[in-house]
Amino acid sequence: MARPATISNQQILEAAQTVFLEHGFANASTVEIARRAGISEGSIFNRFATKEALFDAAMDKTVPPPLTLERYIGKGDLKANLVRITVQSIDFLGALLPSLMLRWSEGDRARGSEICTRPKRILHALTSFFTHEAALGRVRGDPRIAARIFMGGVWNFCFLRTVAGDRSMSPASFARGLVAGMWQGMAPRGKPSGKPSRKPSRQGTRP
Repeated sequence: MARPATISNQQILEAAQTVFLEHGFANASTVEIARRAGISEGSIFNRFATKEALFDAAMDKTVPPPLTLERYIGKGDLKANLVRITVQSIDFLGALLPSLMLRWSEGDRARGSEICTRPKRILHALTSFFTHEAALGRVRGDPRIAARIFMGGVWNFCFLRTVAGDRSMSPASFARGLVAGMWQGMAPRGKPSGKPSRKPSRQGTRP
């Protein structure tokens, strides 16, 4: 099959991300990146001035799409929604974690990068989600703690799968167990009214 007449920056960045993740920044070769992308090494440097610039772009511009939570607020069965959100979070964070770990390894060069701000944005989105559900009377307790417990559990699951190769539990089984455990401490007392005590802002539910 003939090579496409032009190669997009996105294709170069995807090839670069793969090579950087396989070999790390120091050992990654721009020759290999060019080969994976199907272009010459010179073509890479026509678009990215240095290997460092290519690394920054590859790590930060191929971040997975945002994890959206707005559609779940006040809708359907909350426990079932939390199981779905857990599985989606595992998919999202599982895709993010390898790039995030490599970016973190660059120390000061990683400070303020797009990918390294994503965990804080995820925590903010989860806190906002639990705050909305608490305002609707569908959960109780401190939304900030619920968000951190939830995020911590998902991060631990993804970390063990990525770093240690742990496959002892499927994402769906883990999701059901995590939600069941959390629900004991956050289930509302009595029948929730389904109406918020105040109208919460939906700002910040997209990490």
